[in-house]
Amino acid sequence: MSKKTNEAAPFRVEAPRAELLRAVKEAARAVERRNTIPILSFVNLAMGFGTLAVTGTNLDCEMRVEIEARGEGAACLPAHRLRDMLRALDVETIALAGDADGIVTLTAGDTEATFGSLPSVDHPVLSVDSLAWALTLPEGVFAYLIGGAADAMSTEETRYYLNGVCFEVKDGQAIAVATDGHRLVSRTHNLAGQSADRAPIIVPRDAVRLALPLIGTGEAKITAYLAPDGKGGPVKMEIVAGDARLRCKLIDGTFPDWRRVVPAEGGAEVTISLAALDRVLQLARANTTERGRAVKLEPCDGGLRVTSNNPDLGKVATRLACEGELGAESIGMNAEYLAGMARAAARIGSKSLRLQITGPGNPIRILPDAAIPGAMAVLMPMRV
Repeated sequence: MSKKTNEAAPFRVEAPRAELLRAVKEAARAVERRNTIPILSFVNLAMGFGTLAVTGTNLDCEMRVEIEARGEGAACLPAHRLRDMLRALDVETIALAGDADGIVTLTAGDTEATFGSLPSVDHPVLSVDSLAWALTLPEGVFAYLIGGAADAMSTEETRYYLNGVCFEVKDGQAIAVATDGHRLVSRTHNLAGQSADRAPIIVPRDAVRLALPLIGTGEAKITAYLAPDGKGGPVKMEIVAGDARLRCKLIDGTFPDWRRVVPAEGGAEVTISLAALDRVLQLARANTTERGRAVKLEPCDGGLRVTSNNPDLGKVATRLACEGELGAESIGMNAEYLAGMARAAARIGSKSLRLQITGPGNPIRILPDAAIPGAMAVLMPMRV
């Protein structure tokens, strides 16, 4: 597996263990456990001017983290073995040194370990071309946007354009939305000043997974890139947060006009405490299976009667206190989806869930507390 390294620039690195572990862990998140191309199981370690860049890729996404280090040269080392080795050690400093045969020796106090390396020049690079647009968002905003919408991403391969989060800037708002056809979640954030519109991009599921741990703290710079010929919409994106950079290929498709399925505000509104809803949904979900996840909500004295009627298990019914009127004789919902929306509302500090209903067969608009703007979900009703 190992190949001869570049003798003109022997690989040599000395770096703090904690920082090196952090960089390798982040880069290794982009590395698949199983690969048919051997070098895709490796991270690329390349010294620059006082910095070490650690990069991992799966050809669709590339994660790169830079840390301060001393040394020279570059080499590719097995991603997960290096991460696990660094995690097990308890020393301040790690030294890596390669020889002419491509064997890299890790030295940490009394411990030595050897790795077969591959040439750095063979490691794939996810390059970018012409700039489409760029946007910098304040601390936590991008995580709030795509993290909230991500719950509704689809896994259906036939509608591949739903397998991610659509992100755009329109009318001075940054907007993230995802849907699987049964539910839709959108998050918006008002941008300071007059921000120009940005063309929509569809961030794939894997990129969302990789991005979320990076963008929780500190500002995030998002850049979209065009194809080499400069035609069409953005095809790649880059997220820079702190010393980490994520690049990914975007989903090549058109996201549906999601605004058409969002019901207008108004109609009947029911406000339910999240604590009370969680208790009732736990009870109802204990009576659901893959064949039947529906719960039925119907008015009763002082609240709602929630019923789960499962042909395999039996029937469960209980009362749920609420404020407002249902506006329908009854309505059916997917208990798992409703519970997920309740958890998402709790994560942004909401104490209740507001259900706006315009009719028994119409989509249900779901909102957090009135004091929390910019978060909205839509749930399609079920036949019960």
